[in-house]
Amino acid sequence: MPKDGGKKGISPLLLGGAVLTALVIAVVVGIRLEGGDADEESPTEIASTVDHIDPEQREWGQALARRDADDPMALGEADAPVVLVAYSDFACPYCAKWAQETQPELVERYVESGDLRIEWREFPYLGELSQTLSVGAVAAGEQEAFWEYQEAVFERQEEIKTSDDPDGILDEIVEELGLDADRFHEAMEADRSGIAVGHDFVEGQQIGVSATPAFIVNGDPIMGALPLDVFVRSVDTALAVAEE
Repeated sequence: MPKDGGKKGISPLLLGGAVLTALVIAVVVGIRLEGGDADEESPTEIASTVDHIDPEQREWGQALARRDADDPMALGEADAPVVLVAYSDFACPYCAKWAQETQPELVERYVESGDLRIEWREFPYLGELSQTLSVGAVAAGEQEAFWEYQEAVFERQEEIKTSDDPDGILDEIVEELGLDADRFHEAMEADRSGIAVGHDFVEGQQIGVSATPAFIVNGDPIMGALPLDVFVRSVDTALAVAEE
């Protein structure tokens, strides 16, 4: 079994309480988005002025971030004040939705300015295809092409999931991205790639992740591909706390 990351302070119990608080706020925000009095101050605006994550949880979130400047599966500065850790499965349609719709907005608003770092984690819980695609992500990362791989695989996700030859589609993606196919396949077959995926998966299990997508924003858990406003509120609050 792959060894876990040995991260100090990773606790499902810590995560559990914060998840409950985060979900309550998310539900309220969701209700407001579906309808209500437009003249009233929105719950998103109210929530953004109050930090519902205690200092211990914030510290735990900072410890979870790896901040490896050479990590090919991370976007943004290693010393960014806020780190969003994303646990994802390449066969998960909600992960694809988040990566295609919300991730670009966060990159434009926060990553490019140096305020946010996104660290991707593989959490292939949906089966053998998920595992294969996660290992492929690690292999693509070795050629500095993880994010291009992410975009290409999510674009063709349904085709890959329903195909009789998903490996053939993966080969097409490798070719389209201009990757060294021999090097890619060597990396996929190497133990190091499976170990890297296993490391991410065990880490996610340790903190209580059981489905994807799941996110931790400086200790603030966001479960699911929730509306952009939820992520904006979380990042803005974390930035405000970091500046105190």
